[in-house]
Amino acid sequence: MSGGRRVRVRSLGLLVPVLCLATMLTAVAAVATAAGQAKPNLQAERTLAATVSETRMVESVRRLVGFGPRLYGTPSNHQAAAWLAGAFREAGLEVTLREDTPRAWYQPIAWEVRATADTSGRETSVLKTTWPSSGSPPAKGEGHLVAGVAPGAVCLLSANPTPETTAGCAAALFDGRVSASGWPSVGRLRGSWTIPVFVLSPREATPLRERLGRGEKVRVAFSLASKAGTDAAHTVVATLPGRDRSKYVLFCAHGDSDSGGPGANDNASGVAIVLEVARAAAAAIRSGALPQPACDIRFASWGGEVSSTRQYVDSMAKDPSRLLAVFNFDQSGFGSSNDALFVEPDDVAVNRAIVTLVRSVMTDHLGTAGFPARAASVKSQGGTDSYVFQNTRTDGATLYPAVTLFTSAWDRERALPVTEGFLPLNWRPDEKPGMVTVDGDAFYHSVGDTPENTTDTEPFNMGWCARVALLSALRLMGGQ
Repeated sequence: MSGGRRVRVRSLGLLVPVLCLATMLTAVAAVATAAGQAKPNLQAERTLAATVSETRMVESVRRLVGFGPRLYGTPSNHQAAAWLAGAFREAGLEVTLREDTPRAWYQPIAWEVRATADTSGRETSVLKTTWPSSGSPPAKGEGHLVAGVAPGAVCLLSANPTPETTAGCAAALFDGRVSASGWPSVGRLRGSWTIPVFVLSPREATPLRERLGRGEKVRVAFSLASKAGTDAAHTVVATLPGRDRSKYVLFCAHGDSDSGGPGANDNASGVAIVLEVARAAAAAIRSGALPQPACDIRFASWGGEVSSTRQYVDSMAKDPSRLLAVFNFDQSGFGSSNDALFVEPDDVAVNRAIVTLVRSVMTDHLGTAGFPARAASVKSQGGTDSYVFQNTRTDGATLYPAVTLFTSAWDRERALPVTEGFLPLNWRPDEKPGMVTVDGDAFYHSVGDTPENTTDTEPFNMGWCARVALLSALRLMGGQ
């Protein structure tokens, strides 16, 4: 989820323009029709859901993180997109690579920061939590470590560094911004920089400060290789053809790490889910276990969170196919404390039918193998791509049924009022009445958002999201 600009949405159905009402009602009617069918074959649904592989999703996350931060237009964005396109094609899907509007990019390639206890070079240690702030120029050098600023030194700072406050430093180490987990948050530099800035965790910075306080001499050697340029972001869109190709359901996730860090949970987890749903559905169709879907199913990995999605939405006027619903995934592979599946937003009028449908899938399979024991729909929180499909920047814009499935939001737990008519399912008995607590991710937007810390530890989170969304889409399309 994006920690910056929020994407807002109107929550009153009366604000939907008359011109787009027909489109909205058609989509909602399709949901209501599917939801109103005879009770689905739950055993058949569970058999299909069992083909969703958490192991494959874990491997996909590791592969994506291995390319790098995957930010808009970067080499790692292009490498990840090429790999995804190949994986979709291998699964038998039609693939299109969209080139979004070129813009400036930055990517760190390789770096190392070493601290040496004395001039003899003994007791050298690599500072393992360091990460270059976005915009740091390539550099290699060394200097005495100082707490503060000194000419030619490696400057250890707790205050946010600026070009002016670090004038004369050979490099800067910044420990003043950390995530809830204690891992440093990835920073973006403002202004014109001639030295590299590395964030690091207090657990590595504190011993260095203590050594300096005792009068010890510490030298720090640093190296950074980085690249910058201007290029298009690559967005991958894959399609499973349906019987009716004039309309489609969309599964999507932003492919970048957003913060510029490793981005395992935010948001390689979402992309891994999108790919896995495509693989499972395509395999079931090939084997005859699942009929050809009633309409197309599209799968998108956005080159840049929100920005690439907006470009896709802006291009929809030229697309003869009609979008029925969106299933988005963001921070869908880990939660710090509360094992539960969430869907949002349930306070937007155009979403009411699809949220009801998703909740029916949750309810029907709650606590069974591969599904969550607790689930809830929640109010609008913003900050993710599903809201772009309910964009209100322009009067007359179409509002599409669009939801996000996730297992954590932002960095810490937060309690939200329950939306009337949408009580949480099998919820925690210690919850305050009328509230639902959404889990957070203590590694959010930090150097610690790695597979080892997040998605490797709770692969079932991705499994929940993939299975519930797949079954919801099939019910929506009347695929039972």
